[in-house]
Amino acid sequence: MEINKRSLLTGAMMGAGMAAVASTTSSAAAAAGAAAAPPAGPPKASGRTMLDSPNYFGTAGKGGGFRSNWARTLPQAPSVDLNYKPRRINKAIELWEDNQVVYYHVYMPSGAPDGYEEGRRMARTYCDAINYEMENGCMDFANLRNFMQGLVDGGPTPSGHRTPMVFVTLPATGFDGPSMRANAWQIQQAMASGAHGVLVCEMHSPEAGEIAIAAARYKFTLPGVTEMPVEGMRGAGSQAFASHIWGMPGNKYLEVADTWPLNPKGEVAMGFKLENRHGAEAAEQLMAIKGLAFAEPGPADNSWSIMGWDAIRDMPAADRAVLPAKLRLEDTLERIRMAAKRNNIQWLGTARGMTHNQSIDAGMRMLPGDNEKVVMDARAYTKRKMPA
Repeated sequence: MEINKRSLLTGAMMGAGMAAVASTTSSAAAAAGAAAAPPAGPPKASGRTMLDSPNYFGTAGKGGGFRSNWARTLPQAPSVDLNYKPRRINKAIELWEDNQVVYYHVYMPSGAPDGYEEGRRMARTYCDAINYEMENGCMDFANLRNFMQGLVDGGPTPSGHRTPMVFVTLPATGFDGPSMRANAWQIQQAMASGAHGVLVCEMHSPEAGEIAIAAARYKFTLPGVTEMPVEGMRGAGSQAFASHIWGMPGNKYLEVADTWPLNPKGEVAMGFKLENRHGAEAAEQLMAIKGLAFAEPGPADNSWSIMGWDAIRDMPAADRAVLPAKLRLEDTLERIRMAAKRNNIQWLGTARGMTHNQSIDAGMRMLPGDNEKVVMDARAYTKRKMPA
């Protein structure tokens, strides 16, 4: 093929120009890369989130967010021992062993990346326990880990415990064995985040109950502890972050990360919510499962399950009170409570129409702590020695 002089010169000029552009581009990219190199140290979050929204959802409890008055402002109860030394990691179990009441807050993560700062603030709570609510709140185990680290960094508690007791509610439900086994990973993730227990919702299958307890336990059985029908599910490696949160070496964590009271030295408190009519029908079997520490009936959910739309629709309170389904609801709640009492299961919640002190006299040992003065007065009533 014949190539004329003009074409040859044109091609040479284009090639040189492209080489120059490539060289310039490469130099600019290198300079930009050097300028954009990440700074030394841990990464910092950037960008806007829902926390920047003027319409940020909720301020507390099951609405999401933090309530500023969760921090203690009142003096300790007169009976408090200011030289108190904790015996356990799990503050709730220690109180139960002393026949004292555990007061708790419900904290629901909104979905904003606020876990660490929320944990630091809630470390100052006047309550003993925190229900980290992921059944209806945002299920985010990374944020839970941030929250637990915040509790550690904001602590210790006035009682000397590293953190308040934290129990997590999850969307895993106890409908039956297969569904519980398929979702046992949620319990394992909560425990690996350093939580002290899990409250399993919608529990109404004894098979599911045994699987849920196994999901919070290790594959091995410690000496002197009864062998359970379902082998534990937690495996090697799950102790790494959790032991850091509990402030102990991994091998020491493995010695105490077991369910109480099945293991008297265990620091894990597992709970069930029997919050529908099916759970009530199996209450006696569920409350007898070894390794269960506390339970609640879920009065609102049970009312929806038993009373249906009559529990919600507008009607005079006096009319609702005499509905046959309303009477069945009261019988159901009492059946669950009595099953728990017979098996020495700690009861979460107050009895309807009762004051805190009356609930304490009725044997309830896990009460909501929304009102600081009521909580502090009740602690004086029980002559509590552990500081809050």
